[in-house]
Amino acid sequence: MPRNKEKKNNADKRSAGQKTRTGRRAGRDDNARERILKAARKIFSLHSFRAATTRMIAKEAGVDHPLIHYYFGSKEMLFEAIAEEMFEEFSLAHLSCFDEIRFLPPQEGFPIYLDRLLGYCLKNPEQLQLIMLNMIHIGRLEEIPGYQYILLHMEQVRRTLAENIRLRGSEVEIKRFIHCFHIMMISFIGSKTCQAQFLSMDAESKTYRQWLKESLLVLFLPMLEELIFAEKRPATSTRPKSKTAKSKSKSQRPSKSRKIKKKPAT
Repeated sequence: MPRNKEKKNNADKRSAGQKTRTGRRAGRDDNARERILKAARKIFSLHSFRAATTRMIAKEAGVDHPLIHYYFGSKEMLFEAIAEEMFEEFSLAHLSCFDEIRFLPPQEGFPIYLDRLLGYCLKNPEQLQLIMLNMIHIGRLEEIPGYQYILLHMEQVRRTLAENIRLRGSEVEIKRFIHCFHIMMISFIGSKTCQAQFLSMDAESKTYRQWLKESLLVLFLPMLEELIFAEKRPATSTRPKSKTAKSKSKSQRPSKSRKIKKKPAT
């Protein structure tokens, strides 16, 4: 009897231990989805979609690998969830960059806008790093799961600018301005470590941030002023001909025949 009682006590202890361990594990898994998303942001900002694996993400999140498939179904769906989350965060942050500067002239408002935008992007570089990495490793946008959020990102910037700044340029000029501005931001923030190294700077320093702001001002403030103040022109507007073109056109005109007076016959 004592031996049987001892076995029962040991069995009860093991059962209690299993319940305790299971209880702790269940408690940890309550926020497993959030930890997976956080880990995925980090992994996808360091590795392209093709190079990153769900096992890498699971290890970073500290969860069992099957939990990723339980919560998201596949790597593609997890990547798309990250892209959607980043798009929504950037949309709100970008909109706030225009607070109290909508009616300032561009030479005053644009530097403030850049300070706010750079502050957000340098603090949250994963968004542009993710775009940068996958632009390099793919052939077409359709190869990236959730690629539509990259297009929505560009469209959201265009729409926000149109709603907060009265741009008078053509659609072609506005699109060129936004696209070139984005490429610069993606390059100098998405690969900030290498870019800063080229300049013999620290990517996390105020010096690099100030250099980036001044460079964007030099390149894009004149373009912005032209879009705001220039008279609206059609997309296929004709530019005035140069002097060379004018002289060339004149030379191509048929010359008037001169009347030659005939000498009277002697």
